[in-house]
Amino acid sequence: MRRLLLIALGLAACQTSLETSEANQELTSISTTLLDFGSPQVGTTTGDQGGYIRESTHAGDYVETISSVTYNGSSNPAACPDFTLNASIPGYAELDCETACAQSVVICPVAQICTPYDFDFSANFHPSISADESCVISFQIASGARNVTLHGIGAPPPIHVGAAPGSVAFGGVRIGTDSTGVGISVSNSGAATATINSVAVSAGFMITTGNTGAHGLGAGAGEGFTVICHPAGVGGISGSFNVSSNDPNTPNIAIPLSCSGIDSSLAIAPSPAVLPTLRVGETEQKTLTITNMGGAATSIQGVTVTGMTMISAPPPGTPLAAGAGTTAVVEFDAVSKGDVNGTLHVDYDNGKSIDTQITAKAVNTSLSLTPDGDIEFSNVCVGQNKNQVFNLIANDEGSFELTAASAPEDPSFTLTPPTFPALVKGSAANMVQFMVGASPTAPGDVTSTISLTTDIPSATPHVLNLHALGLAGGVNGPPQVDLGGNPINQTSVGQHVEISNCSDAPVTITAVALSGTDSSEFAIVDQPDSPTIDPFGSARWLVVLQAHTEGVKAASFDAMTDSGVTASVPLIGEGLGSGGGSGDGPTDGTKSSYYACSTGHASSVWPIGFALGALLLRRRRR
Repeated sequence: MRRLLLIALGLAACQTSLETSEANQELTSISTTLLDFGSPQVGTTTGDQGGYIRESTHAGDYVETISSVTYNGSSNPAACPDFTLNASIPGYAELDCETACAQSVVICPVAQICTPYDFDFSANFHPSISADESCVISFQIASGARNVTLHGIGAPPPIHVGAAPGSVAFGGVRIGTDSTGVGISVSNSGAATATINSVAVSAGFMITTGNTGAHGLGAGAGEGFTVICHPAGVGGISGSFNVSSNDPNTPNIAIPLSCSGIDSSLAIAPSPAVLPTLRVGETEQKTLTITNMGGAATSIQGVTVTGMTMISAPPPGTPLAAGAGTTAVVEFDAVSKGDVNGTLHVDYDNGKSIDTQITAKAVNTSLSLTPDGDIEFSNVCVGQNKNQVFNLIANDEGSFELTAASAPEDPSFTLTPPTFPALVKGSAANMVQFMVGASPTAPGDVTSTISLTTDIPSATPHVLNLHALGLAGGVNGPPQVDLGGNPINQTSVGQHVEISNCSDAPVTITAVALSGTDSSEFAIVDQPDSPTIDPFGSARWLVVLQAHTEGVKAASFDAMTDSGVTASVPLIGEGLGSGGGSGDGPTDGTKSSYYACSTGHASSVWPIGFALGALLLRRRRR
């Protein structure tokens, strides 16, 4: 395009013929694959941690569009309820380049101005449960997804007593009769046993099941109570379900209760009608019976429902003899999380009416798998096995079943699954485990995937990407460690160099050093606690790059052993220039780095019809 533009203008200039980087790195890279938020207390929110996606192709200007993002494979952020991602979608990662050709009649001077503009993102963790949680955030771009795993462990508070639901409405109840019982749960999500001093209800209500006296409630434990309304006369009743405990923050909990005593010859059962808790995406039907409790016949003029969907109802004019009954069927569609209150209304006997409450609750369901996403077994000696245990929990209120797990296609990996179906209880009430082993049969990279299938409504299979590097006998490491492209004079994200001892005797690393042309621009910033590597074990050193000039950087990490063997691992990286910013592209017109045309090689010479002053050609794609 650049050359065509020159021809169209009737000009002849230099051909830059820029090559791609010699570094074997992804042209669009993510700065980190893990954001770990530590162990904040349940109910608190961490500070933000972040990263960036960087474009480092050298084939000219390029803008990579981050078109969408998924959360554990879902477009709904509710799939990761305890993490919040902060990112502008769609967004852009850009390498903005200019080619400068100074006045000359023979050659094009070596000058390429390139500045990376990153796509920035951040996230925080606000645990609602005391559990180990993970979430895989996948940024979708044209060249393939870039993943980052969010991880944190919710630390329980000392004592935390709670009760649910938030309120109970019994609706109309015939005087002198008991309503249908409604369940109320009390729980302690703290780390120590709570003392429940008392549980009581206001006049007009009664607790029929549950321990109302002083007692202890263990860490992570819960208990249930059943409450009814028994109106003595016509009219409304209001009160509360009261819990007194030693919770330092909420020593007293009061759940509002309401009921209406009615004098009616019709009775609706159950009243109130309580549907089972559903997961978002599920539906449930409930049949209610309408009975004539009077001594004379009556007729029904109409049956309607609000807050729910009517599936069937007796038609207007339906007669009911004394003691006879009919039915209505309603349906609850759980489309979003929360409590739903509906009302069934019956008009009868030419002007009389009766109502009853219908309550339902929808909860979100999501899985958390630790570890998750891209599973790196790293170095595995040929003929040896390395196992990874996976912990699966439901980190929202809804439970689900793990119904299947696909076996890895590559026989270098093995899956030890749980018994299917495996129930995973809501709010991390239990944990399901399985194990994957990596046993390469030959040196080199091996990859495979595992798909986890659940009964979570509308969920797609959850995919794990597996990778291991098979190593031959002796002391050796990976074929290469790539520090990626990074602005000059800035320290890169560290990468581990893992040296493995694929022999049946211990090996001691007597010294490590960096060698090669650009060794001064790399640094070892962390080392293992012990220099001795056990048989078929490994040790890791952390290496960073701080490039001081533009271009590809190469060095060697050399580990010397007590047997005189040196294990060498090539290091590569690239200096991109000191500019950078958000992925919205340049904003101030400044440039801060120069790439050599053709990565430093002499550029091709093109005839020039006449001398030009400084000519700047810029190509941008959006």
